[in-house]
Amino acid sequence: MPAWLPCRHAERKTMTTKDFQQKLKDQWEVFTASEQRIASYLLQHPRDLPFETAASLSKRVGVSPMTVGRFLRTLGYEGFGELKEELRGDGTWRQLYRIAENSSGPDTVSAHLQAEMRALTEIHALAGTKEWKAITKLLISADRVSVASFQHGAFLGMAFATMLQQLRPRVSFNSGSDGAYIDMLLDSTRHSCVVLIDVRRYFRQFRLLAEETSKRGIPLVLITDSECYWARELTPHVLMAEADRVWHTYSAFMSLFSLLTASIVHEVGGVMDRLGDINDLRQKLVGYIGAPVEPIALSLNNETEKPAHRGAPNKAERKRR
Repeated sequence: MPAWLPCRHAERKTMTTKDFQQKLKDQWEVFTASEQRIASYLLQHPRDLPFETAASLSKRVGVSPMTVGRFLRTLGYEGFGELKEELRGDGTWRQLYRIAENSSGPDTVSAHLQAEMRALTEIHALAGTKEWKAITKLLISADRVSVASFQHGAFLGMAFATMLQQLRPRVSFNSGSDGAYIDMLLDSTRHSCVVLIDVRRYFRQFRLLAEETSKRGIPLVLITDSECYWARELTPHVLMAEADRVWHTYSAFMSLFSLLTASIVHEVGGVMDRLGDINDLRQKLVGYIGAPVEPIALSLNNETEKPAHRGAPNKAERKRR
């Protein structure tokens, strides 16, 4: 480089991985489809950034090295060297990668544990992000929420729908048994919310439903794994779980559902009345094992009157039952 040209490296400041991820999100709309695939991978694999090259990233994403180079230049970098130089002061990726290093070796149980720990770590990192807050708000404000999931992960959607039903009305799990997803596509509006959940290999209906929901203008939330590069092409409301194997995603998803419901409770509050009504109906229609729990009454002098202790029923009581 001639001496009279300004030195690009000298002008660069270090930035955090979070800053770089925000940079990708801010420019998402101007990326081409191939560039969005690259950006999606980098958003979900921040710990791998220091170890990537244009050649390795192109193989992972399925584009040419020239496309990766052009993408980096679009962001203002001559190559991965300049990007790594900017990220040099950020130690976030080192903590995440240190966990992975411990998983090597013949101990498969330990390796499985470390893989799940990595996935759970990344799920908890999502909580509090702009995407997380937007999805929480959407799940609260929607007039109805329809959930669907597919193939070996079908139980995930059923679990999430059941958890949401404890907190708010008009939540349904749609199995697609009617062949048209009527409840989800015809009965939902721009004020509703559709949640689709799937992991690779993605079920054909997963993408078809996502595209149809987006085309109809129904707010869409996609919960999937980090290989689903096309998710953000259809909606900004995307939560991705990282997993080395398909089955590692299950615990991460359950943690994600738990965190989302906790966020909803934190924002809304006052869910105990609904939970009480649900328990009353279950006791009346199905019943629990043992005697029903009696409410604690408050006397006029504000002293707590505890219900009489009810032990195991005696023989006479059992005969009457």
